[in-house]
Amino acid sequence: MSKYLVYLRKSRADGEHETVEEVLAKHYKMIQDYAAAKLGGTIPEELIYREIVSGETIQDRPEMKKVLDRIQAEDITGVLVIEPQRLSRGDLSDCGTVIRAFRYTETLIITPTKTYDLADKFDRKFFEMELMRGNDYLEYVKEIMMRGRIASVQAGNYIGSGSPYGYDKIKDGKTFTLAPNGEADVVRLMFELWTTGNVGTTTIAHKLNEMHIKPRKSELWSSASIRDMLRNPVYIGKIRWNWRKNVKKYEDGELVTSRPHAKTEDWILVEGKHEAIISEEVFDAAQERFGKLPKTKPKMKLNNAFAGIMHCTCGRAMTYRPQPRCEDRLLCTNQKYCNNRSAIYQEVVDEVIKALKGFAADIKELIDKPQKPSGVHKAVAAALEKELNSLETQQERLYEFLEQGVYTSEIFTKRNAALAQRRSELLEAIEKSKSEEVQEVDYKQRYIALMKAVRALEDDTVSVADKNHLLRCVIKDITYHRETDIRGKWKNVPFTLDIELL
Repeated sequence: MSKYLVYLRKSRADGEHETVEEVLAKHYKMIQDYAAAKLGGTIPEELIYREIVSGETIQDRPEMKKVLDRIQAEDITGVLVIEPQRLSRGDLSDCGTVIRAFRYTETLIITPTKTYDLADKFDRKFFEMELMRGNDYLEYVKEIMMRGRIASVQAGNYIGSGSPYGYDKIKDGKTFTLAPNGEADVVRLMFELWTTGNVGTTTIAHKLNEMHIKPRKSELWSSASIRDMLRNPVYIGKIRWNWRKNVKKYEDGELVTSRPHAKTEDWILVEGKHEAIISEEVFDAAQERFGKLPKTKPKMKLNNAFAGIMHCTCGRAMTYRPQPRCEDRLLCTNQKYCNNRSAIYQEVVDEVIKALKGFAADIKELIDKPQKPSGVHKAVAAALEKELNSLETQQERLYEFLEQGVYTSEIFTKRNAALAQRRSELLEAIEKSKSEEVQEVDYKQRYIALMKAVRALEDDTVSVADKNHLLRCVIKDITYHRETDIRGKWKNVPFTLDIELL
């Protein structure tokens, strides 16, 4: 029985009245009964994969990815599922991933009603139809569920998965609403500090952290989280929906999900059934103050030569702070929590100059040394040819999908044109890569660029913007470190700079 795996997953078709655990337990018993009757025994627990999280794509389902990795081993004969659609109800890309994995690993898909051998073209065709039928059903269910959500929101119900800070999510008959909890006083304090205390969101965050009041999902409050709460109309008894909806984009060969702020006209904003924590007068005063906050001037004079290239070890940018009675300094805006002390700006400049001169001296020694060809163009050409071979395989699959009726003639034409364009680009790139000679590293030019940056830092007549530009030409990143709990004029702790050249 060690030759078989079991994959269990709850589907929308199972209904909302059943929990994930109930559905998986029911399917587990059905599959184990089948295995005992037809395969001669039950499947060991270590070969059973239970998908607890929900996800429309394979990328969002960790247990499914483990199954696809596991079937690549030659000792796996088949995977038992309650029905084919449990493996995927995603788009054509996900369906293709599942089909290729089981087909080319020669792994059987075993259900209580039928066993699929995807090496057989008839089984494969039937299995593809099952997956596409599941995808159609998924899209239909999503549309129906979205209509239901919108109707529920417009009725004033709260349908979010988690409750906002200051509220608990409670049952109200067959729907849900919100009820203020002990955190409501913290929300009132935020609005009071913002509207009457004449302090900013960063100061409010620091005050809450000093009072040891913790947010729900992190250790410390941030300016951004305070700002979002001060702008959230849920605190005056309203329901806001579609404010930050999930948006999927295709980037670098993968689907990437983001949650950008939607336009105001795309929101649904209605009166909720829950009790308000803040009065509308206080909320309006908070929004009015946001409108009156000073704006950053579009053209500010640059005063930090390391802007954009120097960061603290905590990840925050090092900020230039002029001092009226002493020397200007560089500091991390998060130093209250990361414990990295600030440094005198000119001392940092001197240290960078020293480091760049050292790099320049090392490079100068390499200028006259002979260099061996790297073979990079040959490797690039080989990689491009490999992609071209993969493209030919995609072309064959394209014709198969057309013959099987999976693709319409319009989809086929569009995808065929895209493949033809990519093929042309690859052939051109391969020819160019093969014809180019290996370029030697121009150490002389790198030495000149480093010394230009050094001379600019040493020259007070050069503008800070020009210094920054020359540094960006040679430096990829500088990490600043000066962590200590000891503070005082006579307790000087040296800082360190980790400089990474381009």
